[in-house]
Amino acid sequence: MASAFAIAVFWLVQASAVTVLLVPFEWSYAGLWAGSHFLRALGLTIIFHRYLAHRAFQLSRPARFFWALLGTAAMQKGPLWWAGNHIDHHKYADREGDPHSPALSGFYYAHIGWFLNDSKWNDLPDSNPVMRDFGRAPELRFLDRYFWLPPLLLGAALYAYGGLAWLAWGFCLPTVTLAHATFAINTVNHLWGTRRFNTIDESRNNAFTAFFAVGEGWHNNHHRYQRAARNGFYWWEFDPTFWVVRAMAAVGLAWDLQPVPDRVYREAAEPATMAEAIALRTSGERRL
Repeated sequence: MASAFAIAVFWLVQASAVTVLLVPFEWSYAGLWAGSHFLRALGLTIIFHRYLAHRAFQLSRPARFFWALLGTAAMQKGPLWWAGNHIDHHKYADREGDPHSPALSGFYYAHIGWFLNDSKWNDLPDSNPVMRDFGRAPELRFLDRYFWLPPLLLGAALYAYGGLAWLAWGFCLPTVTLAHATFAINTVNHLWGTRRFNTIDESRNNAFTAFFAVGEGWHNNHHRYQRAARNGFYWWEFDPTFWVVRAMAAVGLAWDLQPVPDRVYREAAEPATMAEAIALRTSGERRL
């Protein structure tokens, strides 16, 4: 029953994007969409992905909670659940055990199905690295257990302040666009794009998905070296997540930012063979 209810809510929110057609358009509403989409995207990428799943930097506890709250408001379940399952994606990328590989399970399952209605991904064991390292933080456990609360409060606040227009443009539409921006990294970025590194999975760099997912679209870069605080390895690769983390570091809210090693940049200049890529992975160089 609970699963059926969650699925119904998900598709109801997806359908609610059409509510933008019920209010007269104003350019300020486009700004409202952008703010809601990109701020919550930063919460997902800073905390759920690069901090919890990959330990790419350290954060002060208030900063961690602020971004975790924003990320949870994206309506993509809780931070521990999200990060814990993401680790399995890297551990088994495009092989049996990967929660969302389009090569193994098809586009729909990899894009939405695994997230929505496959119970085997519902629970994380205590041995999961994310649970082991962060599962005792009460604020993260609260967000993980009551992941439905931040988006509910956000939607209610927007409606209370600006009526249907603010609800439609500030919650409904950006929640849908952000969901698919995130899901596209699991699907689009394993199907279409460029491959700078000869990783043993099908990861690809894609500038289009990098824009809407605030830097996550440099996915082949990321699969080559997961610990880095930046996914855009070069200045011309759009990565606002890294820019925000670097800004926090400048004021003491973040520290210990993990760089891209020189050896990886050398490899980018002289791409490794597939055999070398496999050797790198088995040697343990590609750390979570």
